[in-house]
Amino acid sequence: MSDHPNILWLNTDQQMFANRPGAARELPLQTRLAARGMNFRRAYTVLPICSPARASMLTGLYPHNHGLTENDGRFGGRAGLEPSDPFVTDPLRERGYRCAWFGKWHLNQEQDARAFGFEGYAPADYAYPYASADYRAYLERNALPDPMARIELSGESGTLPGTRVTLTSAEDWFDFEAGSAILEGPVETHESFFVAELAERWLRDPGDGPFFMRVDTWGPHPPYLVGAPFAGMFADLMSAVSPNLVSDLKERPAHHTAYRDHWQDILDEGARDFALLSRRALQSAALCETALVRLLDVLEDGGRIDDTIVVFTADHGDAVASNGGMMNKGGLMVEETLRIPMLIAGPGIPPGSNDSLVCNIDVAPTLLDLCGITAREMDGTSLRPLLRRTGPLPRDGLMTEHYGLKTPLWQRAFHKGHWKLVVQDDGFTELYDLACDPAEMNNLADSAIHAGTLREMRSGLAKALTRYGDDSASAMAFRDAVLSDATPFPRRHPG
Repeated sequence: MSDHPNILWLNTDQQMFANRPGAARELPLQTRLAARGMNFRRAYTVLPICSPARASMLTGLYPHNHGLTENDGRFGGRAGLEPSDPFVTDPLRERGYRCAWFGKWHLNQEQDARAFGFEGYAPADYAYPYASADYRAYLERNALPDPMARIELSGESGTLPGTRVTLTSAEDWFDFEAGSAILEGPVETHESFFVAELAERWLRDPGDGPFFMRVDTWGPHPPYLVGAPFAGMFADLMSAVSPNLVSDLKERPAHHTAYRDHWQDILDEGARDFALLSRRALQSAALCETALVRLLDVLEDGGRIDDTIVVFTADHGDAVASNGGMMNKGGLMVEETLRIPMLIAGPGIPPGSNDSLVCNIDVAPTLLDLCGITAREMDGTSLRPLLRRTGPLPRDGLMTEHYGLKTPLWQRAFHKGHWKLVVQDDGFTELYDLACDPAEMNNLADSAIHAGTLREMRSGLAKALTRYGDDSASAMAFRDAVLSDATPFPRRHPG
């Protein structure tokens, strides 16, 4: 085994995971990596929005510390990272690693990944891969036709079902947050195969010395785009909806109800076919994983698989077909948006599964630790003790955060064991026993029986806010309330 193992980090965008029966079945990348390494079955995103989560994955810092708290700074956070920010790749480059990035970037609105020292293809902002010159060259290189999609469920675009759109000129449709379409023609015209092929070409000749390569698909983020044979997968699943799809949300904060109503207002009943949408989300994940798994074949063909750390994650989950009738993610800190797949394989990592609370903020310190690098201080925790099976993590609970998506809203979640606490800055509190209520149907925050647990969870969150330096006004107000053993606002909204 080399002292400097290669690193291949594969990441999807908004992958459905929590409370989904059969969600991991037939998903090729997860199946392949689970046979080689550790499958973390209780993995969470640090913040269920694209840019903040991606920034945390690269810096190992909480969003309140790196400052990118929303996708575009809409509520006062930074609009993007800068090349001067500390990345996990900084100490790797110092040790001779060649670093590349292929696919979705979404970390700076003006500068692409090359401005941050990466080789490869990762255009600025969110980008639209189907309209790029690189994608056109990919089609020509592989004798592929222009990609054509047939609208199935229109989503909020209002495009009539059955409408055929040419993806190279349909950027307006791609930007929506709901709906589905069937990819006509070769499935290789899907962006995930384009991204994987670019990465594959680089990976076949990465030069001398070790490498770090990040590969990000734009999918399976909605609108869900699937083609044959993936559109026929999971036929035996009557539905992959979450059990809380039927929830009336009466025990939830008001913004949950408002977000559910938003989708009911803008989508007609036919566009809210949750059984179909949930299957399309799974099929889209299978499509993206099939494209990415080819990179493992390249490593095996080149005899490098045993000397490479391979990570698979997602930036966040997907609320489709859950929580009373949701799409996308909104400002929700529900299990459906927070839970993600996370698998790590590599030298000295035996196959197995682990139910410890882990987070995508932990990947950066873990990679450096596995490479024998003493990193600067990070908020994330190295998972090496779990991967090497030498002991538990030195962390008493896991904090995650949110600042809102459509409207600003400070929220913090705290997981400890099978308990989950969510607080927001108006005092509304949620407490769930995930062991018997994984779909969060029964809010126990006002239960006298669980008052002790609530105090313990509030104390744990207050300690995490202090430990990680969250000095926002809302965080300080919460800590002060915990210190005085008081709740400054009603735990539940009246009525």
